[in-house]
Amino acid sequence: MIEREERLSNMLEFIRDHNNVSVSQLKSRFNVSAVTIRKDLDELMKTGFIVRTFGGAMPALSNDPLESFNVRSRLRQSEKKLIGQAAAALIKPMDSVIVDAGSTTLEIVRHLHKVRPITVISPAVNVAMEACAYPDVHVIVPGGGMLDRFTLSLEGGEAEASIGRLHADKTFIGVRGVDFKHGLTDTDSRRIILKQTMIRAARQVIVVADSSKLGMASLFDVAPLSAVHVIVTDQGVQPEVVEQFQQMGLEVVIAYRNPHAGD
Repeated sequence: MIEREERLSNMLEFIRDHNNVSVSQLKSRFNVSAVTIRKDLDELMKTGFIVRTFGGAMPALSNDPLESFNVRSRLRQSEKKLIGQAAAALIKPMDSVIVDAGSTTLEIVRHLHKVRPITVISPAVNVAMEACAYPDVHVIVPGGGMLDRFTLSLEGGEAEASIGRLHADKTFIGVRGVDFKHGLTDTDSRRIILKQTMIRAARQVIVVADSSKLGMASLFDVAPLSAVHVIVTDQGVQPEVVEQFQQMGLEVVIAYRNPHAGD
C-alpha cells in the first residue's frame, strides 16, 4: 500500500512536470505494467489531480491557485505533517528563518506553537499568511517579483535580490530530489536561483523532503550536498540511505509517527 502511495505521488509530479504524458512513458518511468498504470491514472483522476487524455494523462487545471496547491498538499499528507513538526523543533526563540515555498515547508509554520518569538522570511504568500497567525512572529515577504500560480511564491530577479540582502539563522528548503551525486535537484529551472539565494542567505541549511525523494535526482541541479547541514525526512527512509548521508557529514532527522497519536 505504501509502495503504491509513493508511486501515485511520484506519478502526479511526473505528469505535472511533463504536462502531457503517455501510458508508455509512465510504464517505462515506473517499471510497472500498462494495466497498473491505467489503474493508477484512474485513481488520480477520481481525486481530481489529473485528467485522462487519449493514451495518457495531463494535470487538471484550475483557475484557483489555492485550490491547486491544496490538491497537491493532500499527497503524502501525514508524512509532510510529521516532517514539518520535526523541522519546527529545530527552530529556537529569536531565530530568523527563511522558509521556502511548498506544502511540506508550509507544515513547518503550522507547527510553530512552541517556538516564538521568531522572524519568518518567505517568498510564499501562503506561508507568510500562516505565520501571521502568531502575534509574536515577525513576518518578512521579499519585495517584488511575479507570483507563481503553482507554488504561490514570488519569483524573479526582484525577489532574489531582496532575499540576497538578508542574513538569516536558518533556511528551510524543499526540493524534488536529494541525490548523493547531484545533490539538491528540482524540476523547474525558474525556481533554482531563488533557492540558491535562500541557501546562501542563511548560516544553516535544512532540507525537508519525504523519503521518496531521497537518493533521487530530478532535472536540474540546485546545490551540492556540501551546502546542506540537516535533512529532515520521514521514517520510510532506508537505513543505508541515512548512513550514506551521515558519512557525507549531514545530520539526518527522522520524523517518527507517535503510535499513541491519531493520524
